[in-house]
Amino acid sequence: MSTSTYGDRQAPVSTTVDAMTNLGSGAHIHRRISWAAVAGGVVLVVVLQLLLSLLGAGVGLGTVNTNAGSTPMASTLGIGAGLWWILSSCLAIGVGGFVAAWFAGVEIRFDGVLHGLVTWGIATLLTFWLLSSAIGSVIGGGFSALGSVASATGSSVSDAAKPLAQAAGVSPDMIQQQAQAYLQPTNPDPATMSPQDAQKAVATNLTTYAGGGTDAAAAKERVISIMAAQMKISHEDAAKKFDDAQAKLQQTRDKAVQTAKDAADASASAASKASFGAFIVVLLGGLAAAFGGSMAVQRRYLISQRTGNAGRI
Repeated sequence: MSTSTYGDRQAPVSTTVDAMTNLGSGAHIHRRISWAAVAGGVVLVVVLQLLLSLLGAGVGLGTVNTNAGSTPMASTLGIGAGLWWILSSCLAIGVGGFVAAWFAGVEIRFDGVLHGLVTWGIATLLTFWLLSSAIGSVIGGGFSALGSVASATGSSVSDAAKPLAQAAGVSPDMIQQQAQAYLQPTNPDPATMSPQDAQKAVATNLTTYAGGGTDAAAAKERVISIMAAQMKISHEDAAKKFDDAQAKLQQTRDKAVQTAKDAADASASAASKASFGAFIVVLLGGLAAAFGGSMAVQRRYLISQRTGNAGRI
């Protein structure tokens, strides 16, 4: 119970944060919380979690034997790793809560539970901070390397382009392409077009056709005419080939869209399961910490009872 000092007018003068309990060994005064004990419990949680994680990794990787063909399936390894993560986390946090409550010297069960929970909370935040810092450093290093490569690539391209630059700011290839465009008729006869020019014309008209609008029908007809002239088939056969190609293209697009939707659904489902799994692990860790703190108080109470009985004898 808390002890307070009152004046003659029964007005509170000072209040302490100490609590006094009477157990088998007599009166014992302690503070409700000991941050040094909590810090010790957090350190023990992190170290135990690291040790148990290394032990689990060693055992799991030891089962891999590709030469003998006895390597477990990926799903089996994943389930085993998940179960070991849950057990090791609960064990480490439970021990940390026990140590924090024991070092604090509390003799009230609820105070022991609170010491365990505070240890669990700080250890959880520290773990997530360490993970986020590690991931952030990896990502930052990756972007830094990517930026260096991009900068080096840009410098190389710029240096290579300098000898080709002229006073007017254009290259000889650009001038040649522009000259060819000046000499190219607007709608050349498909029968007299070279294969390269036919491919360019088909690509240009397909872009117009895909964009839709009033020019889509004319672009389609132009592509069919070029196909008929270049492949030396009738206009009807060229139109059929065009329609078949468009149908296959549409099927490919639909399949790609469906694949993307399935991948998004699978990713969302996996993320949801991972979130629920992390929630359960963190919750079980809190329960283990509370249990460890409570057991520390119970242990201290039993020792106090034995000491008191031995003193009476």
